[in-house]
Amino acid sequence: MNEDNNTIDTENNSIKENSSPVEQNNNSKNDETSIFRTLTFFLFLILGVLIIYSYKYPLLRTWDSWGSEHGYNANGMMIFIGSCLLLFWVGKQLKSVPKKINFIGLGFVAASLVFTLAFKRGDINAMQTIGFVGLIWSICFYLGGWIFGKAVMFPLFLSLFSVQWGLGSSVVSLKMRILSTKFACWFINITGKPFDIQVSRQGTNVSMIDMPDLAFDVAAACSGLQSLMMTSVLSLLMCYLMLKTWWKRAVMVILIIPIAIMNNSLRIVLIAYCGKFFTWIEHIFNLSEGWGKKIAFGAFHEYPGVIVYGLGFLMVWLVAHYLERMPGIEREIWLKKKAEKEAKKNAPEKDEPEEDDDEEVKPEAKEPPDYSFYKILWKHTLVVVILLMAAYYIGLKVKQNIYYTKGLTVMNNYPTIVVGEKGYQVKPLNYIVAIPQVIGGKSMVKMPVSEEELKQLPEDTEYFRGLFVPTNSYFKYVAATRTLLTGNFATNDYNLAEKQIKTYIKQYFNNGRWDSNQFDRMTYQTIFFRSKLVGEVDPRLQNIALMHLLSSIAKTDNDPNSVMLAIVQNNTDRHSIHAPEACFPAQGWQIDEPKPEKLIIASNEFEVARMDAGFKQLGVRECILYWYQCEGNNGKKVYATRNYPWLPFKTAFDLIFYGRSDRWAFVRLSTPMTESETYDDAYEELSEFVKELEPHIIYTSNE
Repeated sequence: MNEDNNTIDTENNSIKENSSPVEQNNNSKNDETSIFRTLTFFLFLILGVLIIYSYKYPLLRTWDSWGSEHGYNANGMMIFIGSCLLLFWVGKQLKSVPKKINFIGLGFVAASLVFTLAFKRGDINAMQTIGFVGLIWSICFYLGGWIFGKAVMFPLFLSLFSVQWGLGSSVVSLKMRILSTKFACWFINITGKPFDIQVSRQGTNVSMIDMPDLAFDVAAACSGLQSLMMTSVLSLLMCYLMLKTWWKRAVMVILIIPIAIMNNSLRIVLIAYCGKFFTWIEHIFNLSEGWGKKIAFGAFHEYPGVIVYGLGFLMVWLVAHYLERMPGIEREIWLKKKAEKEAKKNAPEKDEPEEDDDEEVKPEAKEPPDYSFYKILWKHTLVVVILLMAAYYIGLKVKQNIYYTKGLTVMNNYPTIVVGEKGYQVKPLNYIVAIPQVIGGKSMVKMPVSEEELKQLPEDTEYFRGLFVPTNSYFKYVAATRTLLTGNFATNDYNLAEKQIKTYIKQYFNNGRWDSNQFDRMTYQTIFFRSKLVGEVDPRLQNIALMHLLSSIAKTDNDPNSVMLAIVQNNTDRHSIHAPEACFPAQGWQIDEPKPEKLIIASNEFEVARMDAGFKQLGVRECILYWYQCEGNNGKKVYATRNYPWLPFKTAFDLIFYGRSDRWAFVRLSTPMTESETYDDAYEELSEFVKELEPHIIYTSNE
């Protein structure tokens, strides 16, 4: 045993003796720097955990947006994974590039942290996500040098397309929906004439002229925003990988929106054609009613999406392909690669030289890895860790000194009727109660709230929704509601009860403003509540039935002298909802561009928005007045504006620099119109109502 050990020691000594002094010196240096390499990796681990923990809230919001029911960011995860893979590929290409510390990057690290803290104070998540991406790039720039920072810039920029941009997403989505629907309907009406396929469009609602029941709405999830995002990502990726000339890249970027609109319009066209075709099959073979519509809007609603995405990718690739072959640097590179490939293909095969068995093959000596950079890197990594820890600590305190102004009077846990999948129920919600029951000779009918709406708003949203109708109409609705609930209608025979209730409603409201669908809906609601109230003495259920039927009657009667008032304000989230022009067209309304009107509130004149809207398919017209409102700086005046794009910036500025958050709310009034009435007449009616409403919508100060 001792002899064997002596033999090994002798061999090791002989290897050490045979190794050169340079190699021995490198080995000793690596032994020293390997400690710093391990320390650096440990600090990087701490840094990664700190970054994720510090940005956990905006990152979680981004994660949630990937599965959002709106569908604005459904491809976010795919884009994020693609960005990570591209980042990994770029990093692999830069393995041999020497890294060096760049102190300018340290300034960017500090700027990214300050940027994040500012918007963390303002609680603006999308901007915090930009700060997160900016911090990652700044760290790469600082610890890897400009070459490394420049290389990872594009993959990180691409990852920003996986972020949902809040209200901006809904606004862009609406524009895409309108443009896609217009283009699709124009294309269908031109190409469908030989096949007797013609469609009519109302907002984003598309219906067949000869088959009005065969209609569909281009919803938010099908808006084309996803198509726009994927087209943008693919186009930018092609610019990065295939194009070098600036004007070619500019052409590629300019074509993004037309390609995205054409891409999404094609999907609408396919759905419309499929609907017509399968409905024709249904009639030819006498299949069950609605079979064609079910197939077209069911399976064929999903499959065209796959086809369209494939065609979209093909369009993007073809544009990049032909741009690459146009005169320029890209063409020279392509021709050079093509020539090399042909030369390699045509080159004669060379016989491999025979190996000389007698000659000993010596393995090439590998150079030992150089870890000397870690001796410097760990110190700068520690600096970033310390900066991030300091920023995290400041972030815990940054929102504690914000002063929130008061808004309209709110009653917590006010019982409000909520309509959802489970039926009708009363839920305790934060409800604005400063609005009186009677304003300007009009009595209020409270409108129910849908569960779908509650899901889309923050939990602590405070709102009001009431329909103010002439007092004589109000008592008429109450009497009709009590008759429907307790009247002598059939109880055991559903068909007879339906006939009796419809006859009563038609006789009572013979004004021509109700269509058959409204009669059917009102009849179903009446029978539903009557069946629930049989033998029921619970006054709560009776109250639910009374409130819901009363609101339903008042809304569907559509009295031209009525005014709908809606107010939305949030308790902790200071961002209000979108303007009507962001959702009315999507619901089928045809609107004119909102125009400014002067309005006096609290002895101050402000510019508010007036919007004239119409729903052709229902023969309905409405005049709408709205504004965004908050307490003024002195705590007494009301600030009202229709200039929505500017107000969020002012709110963010006040939060960041003054630690002040002015409560701001969305106020909307609307009134229906008769055939002989003009929009100007309706606007005058709303203006008079606002004068009566004014004392109840002035914010008070808590200073």
